[in-house]
Amino acid sequence: MRLTTLFPSVSMQLPAGAEIDADVLDDPRSVVVVALLLRGVQMQMSESAPVLEHFTHVLLGDIQQLETADPVVPEPARIVLAMMVCWSPARRAFEHAQPLAMWRWLHSAFGGIPVAPDAGDTEIDLQPLDRTLRDRDFGVAAQAALIMLAPVLFHLNNTAQSADHLARQLYPAVLTLCGEDLARGPQQRVEAAAYLVTYLMRHRRFEEARALGHELESCLHTRADRSMAGALAVLLAGAQPAITHREPASIARWAVDHLQVNPYTMLSLKTIMAVRVNAEERAELFPEVLSQLEAVAALVEEEQVAAQLSRDRGTLLSMSGPMLHTLLQEGDHERLMQWLSVWHGVAAGERRHSRCIVLAAGGSRAWYRPQTAPDDDSDAPLARLTAAMNAALGRSLVTSGLTDAALTVPATGRTHSEHAPELEAALEAYLDTADLGEFARAEHAEAFISLLPSLTPVQALLARRQGPVLPLAVSLRRPLPDRPVRSVQLWCGTAPFTRAEADVLEKVFSYAGIQCDVVGPDEVSAANFLTAYQRDDYDVIWVAAHGRHPLLDPDESAILLSSTEQVPLQELAAASVPSTAQRRLLVLNTCDSAAANAQGPYDDFGLARSVAGPDQAVIGHLWPVPGGAAVVFGALLACELADGSGFSEAFGTALGALQARWNDLARRFQDRGVGAEIAEALHDFHDPTLLDWGSPAFLE
Repeated sequence: MRLTTLFPSVSMQLPAGAEIDADVLDDPRSVVVVALLLRGVQMQMSESAPVLEHFTHVLLGDIQQLETADPVVPEPARIVLAMMVCWSPARRAFEHAQPLAMWRWLHSAFGGIPVAPDAGDTEIDLQPLDRTLRDRDFGVAAQAALIMLAPVLFHLNNTAQSADHLARQLYPAVLTLCGEDLARGPQQRVEAAAYLVTYLMRHRRFEEARALGHELESCLHTRADRSMAGALAVLLAGAQPAITHREPASIARWAVDHLQVNPYTMLSLKTIMAVRVNAEERAELFPEVLSQLEAVAALVEEEQVAAQLSRDRGTLLSMSGPMLHTLLQEGDHERLMQWLSVWHGVAAGERRHSRCIVLAAGGSRAWYRPQTAPDDDSDAPLARLTAAMNAALGRSLVTSGLTDAALTVPATGRTHSEHAPELEAALEAYLDTADLGEFARAEHAEAFISLLPSLTPVQALLARRQGPVLPLAVSLRRPLPDRPVRSVQLWCGTAPFTRAEADVLEKVFSYAGIQCDVVGPDEVSAANFLTAYQRDDYDVIWVAAHGRHPLLDPDESAILLSSTEQVPLQELAAASVPSTAQRRLLVLNTCDSAAANAQGPYDDFGLARSVAGPDQAVIGHLWPVPGGAAVVFGALLACELADGSGFSEAFGTALGALQARWNDLARRFQDRGVGAEIAEALHDFHDPTLLDWGSPAFLE
C-alpha cells in the first residue's frame, strides 16, 4: 500500500513510491514501519519548525480520518501512530525550550487529534490510550511510544507546571515501565525515569521517588559509560531529600573522579559537592568551583547570537541554583557577587562593587534577606501571581501555572483594569515590598539584581512605598557616571499621543535651555535611527512609538517607528553604543520595551535589557502601556531630567509622581506650563491603576 493513499493530505511531501508490506495498518509491525518512514520525512524538515509543525498537524488529520476512510484500521493502530508522529515536533520543542509547543504536541499525541496552536487548556480522554497500552498486540509499541514522549511530558510539568492532567494520569504507567530492569534497559527508558524522579519529588511522592532513585543509582554504577551518566549523577547527588542508598555528596565525588563529563556537568557536580559541606570546607572549595564556572562561562560567551547567548546564560543560572541559594542564605555578598559576575561574563575589573540586593525566588516567594529562605511547600503564591498577570494584561496561558513563562499567548493585547486589584494583591503576596524597602535602606543598596520572573514590577511597587527605587543591574558591570543632560533627540513614531508627547518634551526641555531635536513621523526610518543611535551627538535618545515583544519568540521583538519602518531587536543589540567617559540615557517609551524572554527565570534578551550597560542606562516598559500613561510618565521624567536630576533619581521620582492623584498631576503640569499640551493624555489617565503606573523600569 502506498503512503500517499494512507495520507493524501501530505502526499506531496512523501517519498515517491513509498510502500509498506501490508494491506492495512492492522498489526504493530506495519505501524512501526510507517512511523519510521514518516519520521524520516520529519527529520528532513527539522531545521524549519513551521514546516515540521504544519506537516505533522495535517498528517494527524489524515490519521484521525482513517477511522472513517479505512475502518479496518484498529483504534490502537491510530493511537500508536499519532504518538509516534508527534514525537518529532514535541522533542524539537523540548530541545528548544518551547513550553507551549511541547504542550500542544503532547496533547495532540495522547488525544490523537491535531491541536491548534491557539487552543485553550483541556482535559483529553485518555481511555483510548489506556486500552492501547493494555492491548495484546499493540501494547508493546504503545509503551515504547509513551516512554519516548515521557521526558517531554515530565520536563514540561517540572519546569512549567503545565500539562498537569496528562502527567497525573500517565505517571503510574511510566513508573511501571521504568521499573523493569532499568540498568539493562534502553537509554530512552533511563531518560524517562530521570525526568519522572523529579516529578515525583515535586509532588512529594518520596517513597516512589526513592524506589526509582535506587534503580537509577544502580544504573549509574553498572553503566558508567552511558551518555547520560553525568546527568544521572547530578540528579541523584542533588536530590533533596536524598533518594539513593549512598550519601549524595559521595555520589558527586565519585562522579567527578570516575566519569568523563562535559564542563557543564562538571560544574554541576562540583557545585553540589561545595554546597553539601560546611562553611569552612566550602570556602576552601570555592576557588575551584569558581574556576569551573569561569571555564563554562567562557564557552557560553563564545555564542554570537544574542538570543541564544541569553538562553545559555539562563541554563547556566539554573545549574548555579544550589550555590546561589547557599550564598544568599549565608549572606556572603562578596562571593555571591563574584559568582554572579562570572556567570554573566563580567571580568573582575569590570564588575560592580557597589552594594546590590539580589532578588531571588525561594519556595513560592521572592527572597532577598540572608537566613530567611521560605519553605518550598507550595507554589500557590507564584501560581496566583501568574494567573493574575495573565488576566490583567489581556493574555492567556494554554495551561495553568506556567510560572517561568507568564504572559505567553497574546489574547487581546490590551490590559483589563478590572483585574488590577487582584494583580496588585498577588504581587504583594509574592514580594514583601515594605520589607524590601526597609532592607534596601539598611543595606545602603545602589541597585537590584533580579533573578525573579522578569515581569515583576519591583520598582513600581517600591515607588508606591516611597522607595528606594533602585535600578535593575542587568549588565552587572560598573556603570559610568551620568552625562549632564544638554541635548535630547526625540524619535516620534505613529503611536497614539506621540505628537502630544513631542509637544510636552519640546516645551519642558526648551524652558530649561536643553536642546530637543524632534524627528517626526514623516522623517523616521530604521536606518536613520540606527545611524543616530551609534553617534555621540545627544545625551538622551528618546523614542515615542509602538513596541513589540513576543514573549516566547523574542527574536521578533522590535521598535515599531511606523507601519513600514521598524528597528528589530537583533539590529539594535548589534549596534554599538558610543564609548565615552559618561553614560547616556535611552528612553524607550513604548509597549513591552523592558520585557524579557519568558523562557527562564532570568533573561536579559529584550529591547531595553540587551542594550543596557556601563555606557547606556535604559528606561522602558515591562508591559503594554496605555498611550495616556506613556505620555504622563514621559512628561514627569522629562521634568526631572530638565531640573538636573541624575538618571536613576529622575526615574524614581517620576515613577512615584505617576501614582499621585489626578488633580495633583494636573496642577503640576499647569505649573510647568504644559497643561494644554498634556490635557488630552492626562484625561485618558484619569483613573490610573497598577496597569497604568506599574510598567516603567530602569535598567543599567
